[in-house]
Amino acid sequence: MAGDRSDPRDTFSSSAHRYLVSADHQSGPDLEFLRQEVSQLSPAVTVDVATGAGHALKAAYPFSGYCIALDLTMEMLRTARKHLVQAGLINVRFIQSTADQLPLADGTVSLLTCRIAPHHFPSVTAFLVEVYRVLGPEGRCVIIDSVAPEDQECDLFINKMERVRDPSHVRSHTLNKWLDFFEKADLNVISVRLFEREHPFRSWAARTGLTEDGVRALEHGFVSAAPHIREKFKVRLDDEGSVESYTDEKGIFVLRKGKD
Repeated sequence: MAGDRSDPRDTFSSSAHRYLVSADHQSGPDLEFLRQEVSQLSPAVTVDVATGAGHALKAAYPFSGYCIALDLTMEMLRTARKHLVQAGLINVRFIQSTADQLPLADGTVSLLTCRIAPHHFPSVTAFLVEVYRVLGPEGRCVIIDSVAPEDQECDLFINKMERVRDPSHVRSHTLNKWLDFFEKADLNVISVRLFEREHPFRSWAARTGLTEDGVRALEHGFVSAAPHIREKFKVRLDDEGSVESYTDEKGIFVLRKGKD
């Protein structure tokens, strides 16, 4: 798939620094939640899947024992290593890996995290099979990702916009679909928290290397959307009618093996 921009390796290899400095990725209430959650667990082994620039692992590191950062591309791993080492995080192993074939032994992970990534995975089901396999008996998993609206028109709209912005986007799932995924994977849902995230349009649109023509096409999609869709995503326009921002929903899912 070399040269095919729909291959996520192409997107993330060329965009690693933009993800490092992205406000969406380096801050947010989900990172504070993750810090609090990990501080209570004090996991012996923390694994961050699709680590990107390492922001989630940075939040978990002070409360963790041994840490492993996994990512699809070496470019992201190099960016994460530089970022984390500069922050004084030295007890981290970096491994190139897909999310559906984790290079980890069965039952060896105390905490597995995955933040703002599963919407790129070819199969969330295959990823969750691996989560179940590698988690220890008392292990926990924290998944943070976009949540699409249950309304079908709004669901189709936001997934279309995401694919226009980045063809490696597979799908943002609804809350009901996420819960169905977890049930079928035999992962017990300890808690679910939803929060809204406002995205400054220009930086969001440009993060994956979209051309200026592509940014204009994406903006037209938001401006021309039906009124109830613009209202759902709180699309804000400036005085000249250009898109300033839109808002979507994220979910924080805390899971463990088995069911109560």
